[in-house]
Amino acid sequence: MFRHHFFVLCKTADCKTAYLFSSCGMQKEIITELQAERETSRIEAFSDGIFCVGITLLAIEIGVELNAKATNKDLIHSLFKLWPICLAYFISFVNVLLAWIGHHGLFKNLRATDNFVMMSNGFLLMLIALAPFPTKTLGAYFQTGAFKTAVVFYTGYFVLISIAYRLLWYAASRKKELLVKGITNEKIRTVTKAENIGLICNCIIMAVAFVSPWAALILSFGMWIYWIGFQ
Repeated sequence: MFRHHFFVLCKTADCKTAYLFSSCGMQKEIITELQAERETSRIEAFSDGIFCVGITLLAIEIGVELNAKATNKDLIHSLFKLWPICLAYFISFVNVLLAWIGHHGLFKNLRATDNFVMMSNGFLLMLIALAPFPTKTLGAYFQTGAFKTAVVFYTGYFVLISIAYRLLWYAASRKKELLVKGITNEKIRTVTKAENIGLICNCIIMAVAFVSPWAALILSFGMWIYWIGFQ
């Protein structure tokens, strides 16, 4: 520890009094900054774990039922029948991956957190952990008469993801002291605009799903390009 001590000697008629002042202001500021960074690091580490679990659970539903009497031809046929769930897995994997990249990019703008930020992040993670549910639903009903409903449900799920991201960014940007030092108002507006565009686009995709499910899925691919370009 580097400390500079200053002694002020006060002489009076009766006594001499010494006051010790320690200039620790800078040290306290550094400690506060380190504590804030540690808090954001803990949240990021926990969030990364949830993203990993979400992505891992996507693949658990993929598999072929055991049939002891199956021939090579039967197994090949069973594997080809998995294409809908594999396609749903691929779409979801990319979306969750991009969500993780977006989460990482968002937290690069944070240097501190508060309860609102943590609760908003928790809401997002709750939805991320739910990713296998709409994925399984989409894959299971790909070749059925309920395909449209499955796509509406699936795209609606990503509307909720967008809402969660928008809420998280609002929680973080509402207090500038939570953001990294030196961040400009233009940067804040840019991120806010990107989150708003993402939310609006996902709402449009969900609306399109009511008319044309395949068009909605194709537009979802377009969202990948948007997010990759923005990040």
